[in-house]
Amino acid sequence: MAEKRTETILVVDDEPDWLETCSDILGDEGYTVLTASSAPQALKTLEGQSVDLVVTDMTMPQMSGLELISRIRQAEHGCGIILITGFPTVETAISALKAGASDYLLKPFSPEQLLHAVNSALDKSRLSRENQFLRAQVAGLSQYGDLIGRSEPMRKLFEDLERAAVMDSSVLLYGESGTGKELAARILHRKSPRARKHFAPINCAAIPENLLESELFGHEAGAFTGATETRLGLFENADGGTVFLDEIGEMPVALQAKLLRVIEDRKVRRLGTNKERSINVRFVSATNRELPLMISEKSFRQDLFYRLNVITITIPPLRERKEDILLLLQHFLSSHSTRARPAPKEISPEAKDCLLRYSWPGNVRELVNLAQFLIFADRDGVVDVGDLPGQISCVSGKSAGATDEPAADWSPFYELPLNEAKKKVFDHFEESYVRHTLLKYDWNISAAAEASGIDRRTIHRIVSRLGLKRPGS
Repeated sequence: MAEKRTETILVVDDEPDWLETCSDILGDEGYTVLTASSAPQALKTLEGQSVDLVVTDMTMPQMSGLELISRIRQAEHGCGIILITGFPTVETAISALKAGASDYLLKPFSPEQLLHAVNSALDKSRLSRENQFLRAQVAGLSQYGDLIGRSEPMRKLFEDLERAAVMDSSVLLYGESGTGKELAARILHRKSPRARKHFAPINCAAIPENLLESELFGHEAGAFTGATETRLGLFENADGGTVFLDEIGEMPVALQAKLLRVIEDRKVRRLGTNKERSINVRFVSATNRELPLMISEKSFRQDLFYRLNVITITIPPLRERKEDILLLLQHFLSSHSTRARPAPKEISPEAKDCLLRYSWPGNVRELVNLAQFLIFADRDGVVDVGDLPGQISCVSGKSAGATDEPAADWSPFYELPLNEAKKKVFDHFEESYVRHTLLKYDWNISAAAEASGIDRRTIHRIVSRLGLKRPGS
């Protein structure tokens, strides 16, 4: 047996014999080897595991090796990829390399050929990561995992994550929606001693209360109506790894008591049985709620808070790191552009001013959406004030016609019932959108209709209903 290597390799093949052969060769060389018998299984493994190289067969049911390569690159996992095929053609080789493969191998191959390809692919990946880091440094953009920024708040965040990752204590991440709390949680996992095990995320707000307990604890067959077979819960599936409880403030109080017991005893009991099973997981939680206030209102348990809040890390909102806004926008424009849809080459000074004045209530997620919108809407390669969505362009007094449209202020809506608030917010946005589009096209109804995808009669009805008038008329 060779000396233990630090790299992890995922082997994907629907043929058990080839899967075993590759695993044995790589395992004997000292690599940590994971296996998947299908492409969907491989993608699921990549979501929760840190992998340095994927070795995948070309021809598989459900999803081909080429499609798997494409999906891996789209998800920006950053690992090297080797494609194995038993039907060599020039077209296959070109397609594999275009899709993002580092190399390809022809069946049958010798152990020496496999190891040579693996070593070469790992070297390429290391070099690529080093070059990416150097490019980011040259551009003045710091990157830590998938989090990007060079501002002081982000440098502090990177330092906090680095220190917390190597500890096994529970971590509570505070941050507004869209700031990147799950990205931070994944970094904590990937840089921790548990990195080779599973990362298991769950959004406590996205799952109905009556299903959340089953998702976390699992159930035995017959535990409730519809439970036709035994199912492991999130805690058991994550054994040895990290459990990420997103939106922990939305967890029902009754379930909070059961979570507290799991954290204290490190044991779980599936629904429908009294048998307890030991687990070994690290808990990372995230919220945008004020948990101390919820404790005073009896909607969050104080004892659970103390168990989760061993280490507190705050993710800064985008408005507190304005130094990063333009750098991030350029990054997202570059990463979302294609040859068919290139990114705009220039952002005007007036547009930059608007971007820096805007409060970014949706944070980085809103900035990603803006980048995609600008690529879609680009006509001349230059982003000007008129190209920005209304809620952004109206912030600066320099934007044409923006003085007629006040900056978005959501505070009055917070005092209304949700359904009424949603209707008023929609009406507010509709007015802002139509006003912005008409100003952009100098109140040419036909041009505005074509650009927005709204038919002319609908625009006339909205203008009439809202009492909009052309400036100066």
